[in-house]
Amino acid sequence: MTDTNLTDEQVQVFATLISKMRALQIDASPLPTVTTGPMISVYRFEPKGATRVTTIENLANDFAVALGCEAVLVKRMPGDSAVGVFVPNKVRTGVTFLQTISNVWPLRDKLAIPLNLGITQIGDPLIEDLATLPHLLIAGSTGTGKSTLLTTLITTIIAVKSPTSVRLVLSDTSGVEFGHFIGTPHLEFEPSTNVYRTLEHIAWLAEETDVRMKKLQQRSCRNITEYNLNVSERDKLPYIVFIIDEIADLMLHKHKNEDEKVSVSKLFEERLCLLVGRCRKTGIHVIASTQRPSVNIVTGSIKANFPARLTLKLPSAVDSRTVLDTEGAEHLLVLGDMLYKSPLRPELIRAHAPITRNSEILATIEAIVRSNQQ
Repeated sequence: MTDTNLTDEQVQVFATLISKMRALQIDASPLPTVTTGPMISVYRFEPKGATRVTTIENLANDFAVALGCEAVLVKRMPGDSAVGVFVPNKVRTGVTFLQTISNVWPLRDKLAIPLNLGITQIGDPLIEDLATLPHLLIAGSTGTGKSTLLTTLITTIIAVKSPTSVRLVLSDTSGVEFGHFIGTPHLEFEPSTNVYRTLEHIAWLAEETDVRMKKLQQRSCRNITEYNLNVSERDKLPYIVFIIDEIADLMLHKHKNEDEKVSVSKLFEERLCLLVGRCRKTGIHVIASTQRPSVNIVTGSIKANFPARLTLKLPSAVDSRTVLDTEGAEHLLVLGDMLYKSPLRPELIRAHAPITRNSEILATIEAIVRSNQQ
């Protein structure tokens, strides 16, 4: 919500920011509108004279100290002549799973694979169709809500899509994140809990891609959407979502593969990149995540095959550039605050992921299992 009627808190923030800019001899005019969201508010300034945008962007830490808050993000506003200063609200409204799933439900028939990413900085729903992205890379430090976001994405899919329309293949090398989804009818296999089982799943997905490619060729169809429109209900192909909780465990695995005499990490990267490069037309899509977004994890080939990228708070600007090709993730708040880069949108989006409780997950799974038994 954008408002010109400022609250006392917003007036005080504006005064502090203006005072700090004057002290640092930054020439910028405040614009009397504030965009207020559930967790942050955006204050706009228009650079004057020879003031560079990057000069103002580099003041994020100075603004945070002046305001006495944990983090401030400063970014140019796309399509605008202003620079936005993103300041945390003193009173914040949390984003819940039940609040956001109600936004997804009306779109369940329009989206092949709905992604419930939460709400934007101004409170609008952020819902994407994974089938159009076609793959998603998620990064975030420990404790920032990365695994919670993955859990939300999975819970949303099983809540709004039937097992005959979307299937799930899960990889959880830590062995603790996806256990509560065992027994869900959407699962193609039980979640893999080690590197070698994950490689087996990738090999199966590659074989499934080949099988589906042949079916598409036989029907002269370019993709799964055209194929499903030209076959009976019984012969329709379900979408498959392959979700990897931590690719660093696979990318840094040092053991050699006995049959192929290459490191497992190299084998994983080659197979994953080969898979994601071929599988999207057949309805197979990948969500990969990591808490270690260094250049030896998020390699050039990984980035090239994952055009949609999302990052929660990261420890440094270098990590932010590795994932998003720009700084900013180091200034995010914890617990679900994120920056999202989509190939379908020109601008970087700041959003807040929903927090999903275990009770909500279990209730969703019980309802799905019960409905499939009837």
